[in-house]
Order: sequence, then structure tokens, then C-alpha cells
Amino acid sequence: MSKAKQILCIDPEPSDLRIGALLNRRGTAVDLTEVSTPEGLRNALDRAGWWDLILCDGESVEGLGVDTAILPFRDDLDASLVLVKAAESPLSVQQSYRLGAADLVVRDEIEHLLMVCERELRSCAIRKELRVLRRTAGILDPDVPRPVMLATIHDLSRAARPGTEDVPAAVAAPGESPVSDQARIRALIDAGGLTLEFQPIISLSTHEEHRSMFETLVRLKDGTGKLLMPSEFLPVLESAGWMTKIDLWILRRALATLQEMQEGGAQDAVLFINVATETLSSAETVKALGAFISAARLARGSVVIEVRKSAFTDARAALERFARSLQTKSHGLLIEDAGLDDCAFLAEHSDLITHVKLARTMTQGLVERRVPQAAVKALVQCAQKEGMRVIALAVDNAELLPMLTAAGVDAIQGHFVSMPYQNLMYPSIQRVESSSGPAWQGPERSD
Repeated sequence: MSKAKQILCIDPEPSDLRIGALLNRRGTAVDLTEVSTPEGLRNALDRAGWWDLILCDGESVEGLGVDTAILPFRDDLDASLVLVKAAESPLSVQQSYRLGAADLVVRDEIEHLLMVCERELRSCAIRKELRVLRRTAGILDPDVPRPVMLATIHDLSRAARPGTEDVPAAVAAPGESPVSDQARIRALIDAGGLTLEFQPIISLSTHEEHRSMFETLVRLKDGTGKLLMPSEFLPVLESAGWMTKIDLWILRRALATLQEMQEGGAQDAVLFINVATETLSSAETVKALGAFISAARLARGSVVIEVRKSAFTDARAALERFARSLQTKSHGLLIEDAGLDDCAFLAEHSDLITHVKLARTMTQGLVERRVPQAAVKALVQCAQKEGMRVIALAVDNAELLPMLTAAGVDAIQGHFVSMPYQNLMYPSIQRVESSSGPAWQGPERSD
């Protein structure tokens, strides 16, 4: 029998919420330990690895110096910090993230608090498992550069969610209506089916400082364990208006994964993360995206956000603000569907764009001789003239390599160099299962 989850409550308010009893009733065994003095907090943090979650009254963070007290133990602490505040408290989400909190919850919103506790307890279980897996790799010399060290946790998230071992397959029936199709996809997501994979991007520029680059790819696992490709479920999410919630989930999981990679020794790791134009159309969502990235404990220049050209017209103001916030941490912005005649567009937005991706249609067109190599080279040269790096997508065969090298492409991505395999052996893992439950708390179900 596994030990009860250990929750550290800082200043007495959180324990007064009966969190222990409510979580136990929901099937999660927990023990609460309360501290209310700086000395008690230091003593508790001396056992950093013991805790699975830290709950703290929002008013006590500065009073007890919680953020400062935690700093020396960050490397040994797997537990998330969750702040609890009164409804009238001025403490904002942005402030809580700056203080190192994973979330901020209003005290009276008990259901929300329970959901956050369960989510962060699952995340802590993943972190502890990753720490164990890293130890099994042996003791490495901290002065020697190390490869990416991120482990795939096969079915760990399923084990962390009681009652989901036998989720039935949800198979679409021929002629299924959009509403039933949405219900099918929603059920798979609610069952924890969203999964992230990471495909390497290989640099062709030997003169540049090496960075280990990966694109974040989202998949959806059905009840049989089969991974559905984006084309099989993203159109449904878009038509239902759910992309904003999914993009926020993807970003938070990707940032958590990148942080694990960098803390495991891969300081040079860079993640490319897609954000839909629909998501960028919401000013509040863009603020949240920026806050998540700013709050993450990441090396500078280790996040590149991928957007479509349409974002520069449909969400121009919000995109510009978002790009400026990325620049404060030297992160990047990539346009993923640049055309052969887009040199003027790239020049116009050279203050925002750092990367350009050559789409599948362009690389396939090179192989099929439908796209002139001279035209691709001209696009690459005008992008590089503006200080942008160019990545070729869908490099699936050797025939493309001399063409792309001649065109001056900086990096390549595709099945020829690496597939996002489902099962890889540690430590060359590039896939991580969903570990934080459903990607949303909405839209609300109708009765």
C-alpha cells in the first residue's frame, strides 16, 4: 500500500478548509502538516523530498518569506506550491506565478481547490518518478555536457487516475453528427487521452552554438491506446471553439516538460510550441500564455512559439504584445506557413519573427519538381538577411538533403532524421504522457 500523500499547510488557513477529509472522500489519501512560523517552515523544508503538495495562505507568502525560504530547496522539491486567497484579496495570478506558485485559488471555491490539489499531486508523482529514473542513469559529472534526459512514463498517468484502467474505446460511427463527434473527442480528453510527443529538429549549421531543439506535437489516445493524429481531432476542437483551452494545456505541459529537461542537465534544450490564431484572438488568453512562460524556470531563449501567418492580421495587436513579452526572455516567434513570395512580409515583421518554417507543401514540391529550388533559396536568403533561422519541415527522405543544404536551410525536421516514436528507451526519451488530467474545466456540460 502506497503512503498517504503529504501536504504541507503554511499558516493555518488551508487546513481549516477540511482539504484532508474531502480528498480522502474522493479516494486520495492525504496527511496534512501545518506550520505557521519561519522556523517551522525551515524545518519542514529540510525534508523537501517528503512533501507532495504545499498549500499556503496567500497573505502569508511575504509575511513568512515563503518564496525565499523555498529557493534553496528547489532542486530537491517535487511538490508544487498552491496559494489560497480570500475572494477580496488583491493577490493576482501574475503575482502568484512570480512567487513561484503553480496556481492561485479562491478559498471559497472548494471544488476548484480540490481539482487543483488532485492535479498537482499527480504532477508531483510524475516528478518523483522522473527523479528516480534519472538516478538509475548513474551519477554524471556535472561539468560534462549531457544529452537530453527526459523519461517517458508509459501509462503512469493512467495509474495515477483511479478508475480509468478500462476506458472503453470511443469509435466514431459512419455519418456521425458534429455534436456526437464533439462528445466522442470530449470523452477521450476527459479520460486523460491528450499526449505530447517531441520530435527533434536537427541543425545543419555547424558554425553555430549547438541547441537541442524539439517541436511539441499533440496526439489523442483513444480507448484502445491508439494515438490519433491532429487531423483526426483538431478540426473538431476548432469547430467546437475549444482550441484556446487545449492550447493552454499544451503550453503548460510543454513548459513543465522543458523545465524537467533543463533541470536534468539539458540546459541547451529548446521547445517549439504551436499556438492557434483562435487562441491569440483572446487578449486575456494571450496574457495567460505570457504569464506562464515568464513564470517558468527556464533558460533564456529556450521557447519558440509557432504561429500561422493569419495571426498577423486576425490577432495583430495581441500577437505583437505576446511577441514583445517573449523577447524579454530572448524566446522566439516562428511563422509556420511562409510562402515563396513572402519576403516583403518577413521584412515588415522582422522585429517580431525569429524563425521561419518551410511547410510540407514546399519541401514535397522540391522533390516533385513543382517548386523551383531557386525560389526556395531566395526565400531562405531573405529570411536570413532579416536575422531569422529557417527550418524545413517534412524532411522524409535523403533526396531533400542536398536541395535544402544548397538552399542554405539552417535546420531540418522530419521522419528521415527522427520520428516521434511511442516507445524509446531511457535516456533518449522524447515523449511524455498526459499527467494532469483533463485539459479543461469547461465548456460546461448541458443536462
